[in-house]
Amino acid sequence: NDLDILLITDQKIDIKYLRTALENVTGIHTQVLVLSQKALLVGLSTDPLYQAMLSKCVTKKRVIYKAQRRINYQILDLHLLKSQTLLYNYDLLDGNEKYYLTRNIIAIKLFLLNRKITQENMDNEIEKELKVKASRIKKNLLDKRDFLKEYKRIYNETFSLILESIPHGSKPQQTNRPSHRKPS
Repeated sequence: NDLDILLITDQKIDIKYLRTALENVTGIHTQVLVLSQKALLVGLSTDPLYQAMLSKCVTKKRVIYKAQRRINYQILDLHLLKSQTLLYNYDLLDGNEKYYLTRNIIAIKLFLLNRKITQENMDNEIEKELKVKASRIKKNLLDKRDFLKEYKRIYNETFSLILESIPHGSKPQQTNRPSHRKPS
């Protein structure tokens, strides 16, 4: 639906100008993300969504990054909280939104299990865990009761994995956001 561009540079870039120029040339809505090499490596080591983002990309030069995985339970908890939206707003979301939130939770789980995060792996895990093809989620062709039952199970498992990743003796910091209620 759109064109996502990741620029890896330490130079200052006029993102608005670049986005507008690309949209004028291609006629496609464009999103531009500019990161330094260091910021990209930090993101790849701590954030499963960075790995998902780079799993399917086109580049002029081959890009190989070896980043040591570091679990930052606070980042993972925030990403998981985003996926909680599906549990409380199922009927308000379209198929693409449900797929995005499902893929998000699967990426977190794969990251915690130290498995490779690629589009193919996420779709395979969705089919295995939720017993539904990703294409059916995108088309919103779901049995609500069965889907939500499996989604809650995966949510709870992933939340437990995040809690297990917290180093002993550490206490999660208090934040000004709703508590992380474990869906029943």
